[in-house]
Amino acid sequence: MTTTSLTSVADELRAHLECGVLGPQDVEYDQARRVWNADIDRLPAAIVQCASAQDVSEALTWCVARGLPVTVRSGGHNLAGTSVADGAVLLDTALINHVRIDTETRTVTVGAGCRWGDVDRPASELDVAVPAGVVSHTGVAGLTLGGGFGYLARQFGATVDWVQEIEVVVADGRILRASADEHPDLFWALKGAGHNFGVATEFVFRYVDLPGLATVRQCLYAADDRRALIERFATWGPDAPTNVGTYVRLLRAPEYWSQIPAAHRGQPVLSVATVTYGDPADEPALTAGMFEGVEPIYTSVRSIPHVTLQHATDDEFRYGVGHYWKHLFLREITPEAIDAMIARSDAYPGRALNSSAFIAHQLMCPFEMIAGSRTPRDGSNDSTAGVGSLYSANIGADWEYPGEKAPLVAWAKEFDEELRPYQGGTYVNFASEGGDGAVARAVYGPKYDRLVAVKGEYDPTNVFARGLVDLTTNEVAATVPAGSSGAGDR
Repeated sequence: MTTTSLTSVADELRAHLECGVLGPQDVEYDQARRVWNADIDRLPAAIVQCASAQDVSEALTWCVARGLPVTVRSGGHNLAGTSVADGAVLLDTALINHVRIDTETRTVTVGAGCRWGDVDRPASELDVAVPAGVVSHTGVAGLTLGGGFGYLARQFGATVDWVQEIEVVVADGRILRASADEHPDLFWALKGAGHNFGVATEFVFRYVDLPGLATVRQCLYAADDRRALIERFATWGPDAPTNVGTYVRLLRAPEYWSQIPAAHRGQPVLSVATVTYGDPADEPALTAGMFEGVEPIYTSVRSIPHVTLQHATDDEFRYGVGHYWKHLFLREITPEAIDAMIARSDAYPGRALNSSAFIAHQLMCPFEMIAGSRTPRDGSNDSTAGVGSLYSANIGADWEYPGEKAPLVAWAKEFDEELRPYQGGTYVNFASEGGDGAVARAVYGPKYDRLVAVKGEYDPTNVFARGLVDLTTNEVAATVPAGSSGAGDR
């Protein structure tokens, strides 16, 4: 598609719609097409600045009638950049950014353009929260539609466990309210595979009472202690009290981490962090089993409000960095798996991109694991795959300059292959690449056939084809123009 034709798409949309439209010739266009992952650099035909579900419906209907592919953006955090595509029309919901808290029904109504910080801040004034992610500038829609888990997950479950209703614009332009009572199959599908079914424009969440302050304990350990600590994490983490989350990260300490002894700067280290909700006085006894008996090279303990915790690592996961991640839910952590984790992390071909000399409890690193719970999560009411598993692991390749990318991506793929025997699924919100129907069946397992049936009812021509996995038959998928989209971001 030429620049001239791209410009004409924007002009035609302006003539048809009342909301704002940006095209390649507009000065705001370059900034507006950017997303969180700096590796994504794509040129949409137009960016429609939707301020309501009706704006979305009118723009979507117009594009579908003309065979134009569409993408959808709320927060723009999707690793694979599914919210923007060359030559497609980007439906941007950023202006649908209302937050309404109802204390009588104990619900929060949230526009799809909101980031989680928009929800966390007013909720904190009432000492309540919606269980969500760990970075405040992540979009509400994308995280929710992929399942959603964060610091409160072990105590309260996934974000989708607290969704009561979703307003969504489906492929034929209808604006529906999906819930357990209305369009229940669509509601089920949206909660975990939502990028395949429409444009979410509003969510109604139930909220929880915050269980006290969050006490964050972080210890860094020398390279020789890594195996012992990972083995302890594997046994202790899943059995920890439900109000304690446990995080292990393998990395090379930056040279500028002046808080640690000079001998360990620039060397492999292990970070162990626990996040404990409740009375800070109870925290030492609750977490002692993870830390006792091994001398750390650095320790930090602080008790902070949940809203502060939710913003604490925003700068670590800042805009302007390129990312390629591989996520695995792990069934077990064997001695052979630990060998691979340590060896591959030590072979990381990149460099530390931590934002400052401050050592955050959560940071960009080659490899991290989060402990789940031995009590299985009930995922029958949603389409999530693997959320609530015993261990969540993420392989992270991150870079600032394009020339650094190739060896990092190769490293991540090789690492992923080596851990594949222990894998029990993947988290779609942390996937950097999509896949075909075979991949979708592997990801969603026994839920796949039901998802395909819902897809056939609400999107039979595969308008929303930019989901990370393909939920259509090959015959349908082959008719869809390249660059069509799904409903959410990370």
